[in-house]
Amino acid sequence: MTLTLPQIEGKIREFTAIMYAPEEFIPTLGSSNQTGLPHIEIHGGQYMLMVCENGAELSREAFDNVDALILKVLEDISFSMACDQVFQDTSDHGYRERFVSIQKNILSRINRYHNEKVKNKQETLSTDDNSALSESRKNMLLKSNRNEKSLKKL
Repeated sequence: MTLTLPQIEGKIREFTAIMYAPEEFIPTLGSSNQTGLPHIEIHGGQYMLMVCENGAELSREAFDNVDALILKVLEDISFSMACDQVFQDTSDHGYRERFVSIQKNILSRINRYHNEKVKNKQETLSTDDNSALSESRKNMLLKSNRNEKSLKKL
């Protein structure tokens, strides 16, 4: 199923809020503002991440999977955020180490958020009505022509 641009925007904004990403790093949707900021389009079922400036297309990446597109967008945003933070620092050494540390910190926020969502979903599933699960197991046994004794064991 192909997501629409508003659905993609919703997913991206959900993560960029966790990252505290500045608005100027978030890609536009549908068309470029021609300033070198990435934008996202959908063509023939593929997701395109494009960069255009002054009427010239500078780059284009095609993705068949929306999750791959979103991951690329988040990596690019975290890269830009890390660059900004490193270059605001006036010390003379350790740029690479600080950059990597900052980018890992930004991306770890997303990972913690994702892990929490998965944990909550698992907890919800584990608290489901066990009788509904038992009923489905009984139905499976009936379909497989098991005898009544095995049903009573459930």
